[in-house]
This record gives sequence, C-alpha cells and structure tokens, in this order.
Amino acid sequence: MATSKAKNSPVVEELNEYSLQLMWTLRQESYRAFEPLGFRPVRALLLELIGRGYVYPKQLADMLDTVPSAISAMLGELEEKGLVAREIDTNDRRRVQLKLTSNGEDTRKTLKNAWRDTSYVRLKQHEEDELETLLEIYKKILDPMS
Repeated sequence: MATSKAKNSPVVEELNEYSLQLMWTLRQESYRAFEPLGFRPVRALLLELIGRGYVYPKQLADMLDTVPSAISAMLGELEEKGLVAREIDTNDRRRVQLKLTSNGEDTRKTLKNAWRDTSYVRLKQHEEDELETLLEIYKKILDPMS
C-alpha cells in the first residue's frame, strides 16, 4: 500500500521537522549511552557492524559515507584496544578482513545492552503493535528498495 507523497505535503513537512529533532535527540542519547563506557558512538557502530558481518574496511567506509583512511584510523584504535583483528581474506589474499576478538564481542554486547537500556526509556510507553509498526517503518526507511 505504498503511496507517493508530495515533497511539500504538510505531513512530509511535519515529518521532516520531527526527523531533525529525533536525529539530534538520538545523537545526544548515543553519547550518553556510550561515553561512560569509553566509546564514541561511531566506534560502537563499527563494532556492531563488524559483528553483523560487515568485515571489509571498504564496506564500512561506504556504509558510513566516509573515506577509507578515517575508517582505517578508527579500526586502528579498536585494534589497539584488542577488540578487532585484521586477517588476510582467504578468498582474496589482497584483501583484509575484520573480525571481532572475544573481548570485542563482549564489548559489543555491553554496548548493545547500553543502547537497549537507553532506547527502552522512549520505547516502553508504546504498545507492542505500535513498536511493530515502527520497526516496519524503520526497515523501509533504511532500505528504500524494499
């Protein structure tokens, strides 16, 4: 039941206003969730993405819309902390693959729990069916080809 909305419809305009506020609120909450654990949000996101199977630095750079050198620097920090290891890709020895160390996996779980607890404060006021609808909307927003 996809419908096309005019770019300047009142609903789209109002969604844009709320989206900007939501973006800022989530950004602030991510700092509050992760900084006490010694992490900036983007590094927490890198651990999560690697744990989800995004194991090539180029993939991460593309996903985060940044240059490979910035990803490489952040990965270097995570590697120094013993959270990420770089390995030669067995299918293409010219490529480096990333993997979480056991400490990295434990840290990923800790960060994930911190974010869940932070998110729960906002989500707990909603009914399960509302959350299911929100989940479907998130999926469509994040994957506009679906």
